[in-house]
Amino acid sequence: MYWFKSKRFDAKLFSNEEGIPLIFPCIFCHALANNRAIYKLNYTNDGYRRIKGAELVKINISENTSEIINELKNFLLWAEVYCLDKKLISFDKHHNFPAELLNHYLNNVLIQIKGKSLEMAKKALIALRAYYNFLAFHGFTELKNLEITKDSQAIARENTNHRGVIKYFSPGLRAQLYANARCLRDECILRAAGTTGVRAKENIGFLLNDFVVGNKKYMGLLSLFQQLEQSPEQEQFEFWLQGKYSKGHRGAGGKSRKLYIPRDTLHRFKQYYDKERPNCDIDNLFVTEPSSGYLKAISPACVQVLFKHARKKILLKQKEGLLPDHLDQLQEKQTYHILRHSFGTDTFYDALLINGLRVDNVTPTSQPYLVTAALLGHVVNGRGAPATTKEYIRSCHLKIELNNFNHREK
Repeated sequence: MYWFKSKRFDAKLFSNEEGIPLIFPCIFCHALANNRAIYKLNYTNDGYRRIKGAELVKINISENTSEIINELKNFLLWAEVYCLDKKLISFDKHHNFPAELLNHYLNNVLIQIKGKSLEMAKKALIALRAYYNFLAFHGFTELKNLEITKDSQAIARENTNHRGVIKYFSPGLRAQLYANARCLRDECILRAAGTTGVRAKENIGFLLNDFVVGNKKYMGLLSLFQQLEQSPEQEQFEFWLQGKYSKGHRGAGGKSRKLYIPRDTLHRFKQYYDKERPNCDIDNLFVTEPSSGYLKAISPACVQVLFKHARKKILLKQKEGLLPDHLDQLQEKQTYHILRHSFGTDTFYDALLINGLRVDNVTPTSQPYLVTAALLGHVVNGRGAPATTKEYIRSCHLKIELNNFNHREK
C-alpha cells in the first residue's frame, strides 16, 4: 500500500502497489480535508434506558486532521498484512470488517502487543470511528460499535509507565529467571519463551500426542521425548506450533511455524512430565496446579503470574547483593514477553554473524530479518519482514555492549 499528498485534491490519498486508488480511504480523506467534519454515533432511548436506535451526527472539527489520517494509515498497513494469509477476509473489503476485528486491533494489537499508551490508543479509536462512521453515513457499511475495554485501558496505563524498560534479558539473567521459578512447570514455561520465542498464550500449543494438520502427521512431545532418549547427540528438536494456538482473531488463529526446542529445554519438559505434571487426559503439556481444584490447560494470565513470582525473587536478591556484579539488572516493570524479545534479539544477532553483516546495514529483505520473522511467527510478504520484527532486534546494540562488558570482566 502507498500513500501520498495530492496537490490537485489537496488531500492524502492511498493506492495499492499497482497504483490503483483505494477508493474508500481516498474518498474519506478528500471529504475530511475539504469539510473538516466527522460523524459521531449517538444512541437514542425511549426514556426508560432501553436503546431505541442510533444516529450519526455531523460534527465540525477544528484540530489538525493529519492525526486522524496518520492513524488510519497505520490501521490500513496492519490490515493489509493481517489479511495476507486469511481466507475469509480480504483487505479489499476492509470497509466491511466486523466490529470484533476492529476492536481486536484497538485492544489486542495496539495495546497488548505493541504496548501503546492510552493516549495513543484513543487517537486510533477516534480515527477508526471517524472513518467507519463516514462509510456508514454514506451507506458503504453498517454501524460499528468501537471501544477500548476497561481491561485494555488498565493495560494501556501500565504501558505508559513501562516506557524506558529495557527489552532484553542476557542469557545469564534468563538463567536466573529459570532457576528462581517456583516449580518445574514454571521453569519450563519461562524456558519456552526464552529458548523458542513463544508468546504467553502459545504455551497451550505444546501438545503431548502426535497430531495431523492438512493430511500431514506431526510429532507431539511424547514422541520427541523418545527421540531425546534415542538421539543423545541431537541438539535441537522440531515441533510444529499450530496457528490456532497462536495470536489470531475470533478463533481463526495466527501463523503456524516450526519451533526448534533446544535439548536442555526438552529435557526439562520431560522431567516436568515425568515428575510433576498431574496424571490427566489433557493433551496440553502445561496444565494448572492440582491445588486450583480444576485441571485445565495453562492460561496467559497464569503465565504472567509465574513470571512475576520469579521476577520478585530476583529483585530481592539484587537488592541484597546476592547476584554476580557483572549480571545485567532485572527491572521491576519488565514482563514475560521480554523473554520472547530476547530470543528474537539473539536469533537476529546470530544470523548477522552467519551472514557477515553489521546490525546497522540490515534491510527488511535481508536474511537476518527474514529468519527472525519466521521463527517469531511474523507474516512476511513481498517487501520482506514486517515492521513488527524491528521491535525484536532493537536490543541488538545492548546485547553487543553486554557481550563486550562480560568479555572485559573475564
